[in-house]
Amino acid sequence: MSCSRCGRPAALARPTCLYCGALLPAEAPSAAPAPPEPEPADAGRALLVVDLRGADVDRVARARGVSTFDARQRVNGGGWQLHRVLPPEQADEEAARLTSAGLRARVVPGAEAASRTRPLAVRGGDGGDGLALRTDEGLLRVAPGALFLIVRGPITREYQTGTNVKRVRTATLEGGHRIHLHRRDDPRPLELDTLLFDFGDAALFSMSSLLTLLEWLEQAAPRTPVDDGFRRLTPALAPTKAEGAGRLSAADALRAPRRGTPHDGPLVLDNVEQFRAYSGWRAAVELRSS
Repeated sequence: MSCSRCGRPAALARPTCLYCGALLPAEAPSAAPAPPEPEPADAGRALLVVDLRGADVDRVARARGVSTFDARQRVNGGGWQLHRVLPPEQADEEAARLTSAGLRARVVPGAEAASRTRPLAVRGGDGGDGLALRTDEGLLRVAPGALFLIVRGPITREYQTGTNVKRVRTATLEGGHRIHLHRRDDPRPLELDTLLFDFGDAALFSMSSLLTLLEWLEQAAPRTPVDDGFRRLTPALAPTKAEGAGRLSAADALRAPRRGTPHDGPLVLDNVEQFRAYSGWRAAVELRSS
């Protein structure tokens, strides 16, 4: 930094020029760089998925070009797993190769998977007599047989690590759990957030929000497949998007204010978008397989 009056260098730690004493303009502290936004789903590409339920470990290792240990870990995970994202022609060729190697493969168009990643938020509801849910579009009753898949998974939420750590944060952020209810008559999944769900006058007693919702779903849709494979994925974090009031809003009180922007503080990250992407292609596969 140089002085605007005499042009000589100034001390960065002092607000005045070392030579002439002129006041220097204050510089805003540099903020930690935000993580890059996740890339949107490319409608011109296709998702290649494989079903590893009961698959032979050696066959998986050879077909996917991985070690035996890695193949065993994948087989132990079971179910449908994302193999690669490719142009449609290459995805078809790779699917044919995996099929000839003895694996069950499916190609899902990117646009089809993306259409099932934009949820309709559920704010609350009641499971006493059927399943009645309050959404942003009004009251919705889930009829028996209306669902073809339920996807659920844990959400990781944490502060972005800054470059200048001045004090240790002892507070942690509650991650919660998301549940997607995929319907046959609407590509938008119904999204239930255990942190924001309003149970009204329903008595929870010692049961958690997650267990209560799962019990309601078991009663309302007992034969609907449930996928919980998302819990095996490594969290891919992105900036949290505001989604209404709830226990998550308590995190705002932990944010340190900055000059000129009293509500701007440490960036909160989560893997909600990763869950929605997983749920989208998983629903597309289930619908094609049914």
